[in-house]
Amino acid sequence: MTKKTKDELQVRYREIQARMGELNVTAAEGRRELTADEQREWNTLSREAEVVMMDLQSQMTEAELSKHREVISKGEQLREYLRQTMQAGAKREILLFPAAGNVTANITASGAIQLSIHEMIPTLHEGLDLPKTLKIVTGVTGNELWPVSVNDVEMEEVGEVEALNDQVLDFTNITPVQNPVGLKVPISNMAIDNAAFDLMAFVQAKFTLALKKYLAKKMYSQANWAKNKGPFSNLTKAGDIDLGNNAYKSILKAIAKFSDKGFFEGDCVLIMDRETEADLMATPRAGTMNGFVIENGLCAGHPYVCSHFLNTTLNGSTLVPTAKKYIGIGYFEWFALQQHGDVRMVVDPVTLADKGVTRVILRTSWSFTDLSTRINGGEETSEGSGVYKTQAFALYEVVPEESSSNI
Repeated sequence: MTKKTKDELQVRYREIQARMGELNVTAAEGRRELTADEQREWNTLSREAEVVMMDLQSQMTEAELSKHREVISKGEQLREYLRQTMQAGAKREILLFPAAGNVTANITASGAIQLSIHEMIPTLHEGLDLPKTLKIVTGVTGNELWPVSVNDVEMEEVGEVEALNDQVLDFTNITPVQNPVGLKVPISNMAIDNAAFDLMAFVQAKFTLALKKYLAKKMYSQANWAKNKGPFSNLTKAGDIDLGNNAYKSILKAIAKFSDKGFFEGDCVLIMDRETEADLMATPRAGTMNGFVIENGLCAGHPYVCSHFLNTTLNGSTLVPTAKKYIGIGYFEWFALQQHGDVRMVVDPVTLADKGVTRVILRTSWSFTDLSTRINGGEETSEGSGVYKTQAFALYEVVPEESSSNI
């Protein structure tokens, strides 16, 4: 039998862990124990995982072994902390960010791995990437506000001894609105006890993917969210962008409209889905074969991000695709995406104790704040509403060339 390479062993180990995680979730979400067949499969996978890991370690360099031992150590610390919580027989809350002062109920003090929220931002799946110009701030405390000058003054021409008119400079403040968010991950107690199961990776993966999905759908979707919402939420289209010979010019003219407001063209980012990206990759510039609308990772010379969430809206409480496709244009440095206060992880070994399940619950608060709503004087969505339109973001419908208008 041919000995497997290190890469092959790593792939197999991930496959084993993924399947063990599936078994764990299936049983935990069904609030039941593993069936006899599932238990036999779990035991077989657990034994294989130990063998694969031993073979893998034998092929690791010293540096790789050192890093691996660190990961194993952190996983064991988390596993031990969960065991201690289960044995206590009551709900326990820990902070994923240690608080100041003499605190014992946090990850660091407990000896478990510190799951920093900064580790939960990687974007590895389609539709979940966030623009590089969007700044995500974590651990925000206290009340924040952004002072805004909402108008300017004008030079006046007057006579030699004529008095100048008084001009008033108006100011306002923009404050973030925090909204609590969270999730629950059920874990079978057997998974906690089984050293061959990568519990740390399982919990992190669940938290990470959930956070990425939350941020992406909130930032890009046109859904009229009740609480946290991104700049394209319930946004009326500003015009059309065709996919024909005029696509390159249409996009540049749409971006140029932001220049009239004082935004720098080089700072904008375009948002589109993968199908629109494919169309623009195959669309020549200005009707020639001298390059394409999308080439070298840029769309009409500007960075872009692909996300199917842009073409979604709400049907009741369900996120559904829109009937049409859109391109979003935005200056994301004008959007404040902030995580507030502590990130708390609650370990609940009681609620589903009769099913052999421990629930790990994550709770924190996020705010989504468009800082561009009051610049250039601002414009209310309707007279007297007190709600102002975005100035740094726009939505354009993708249409065939002959249907193009408003550009």
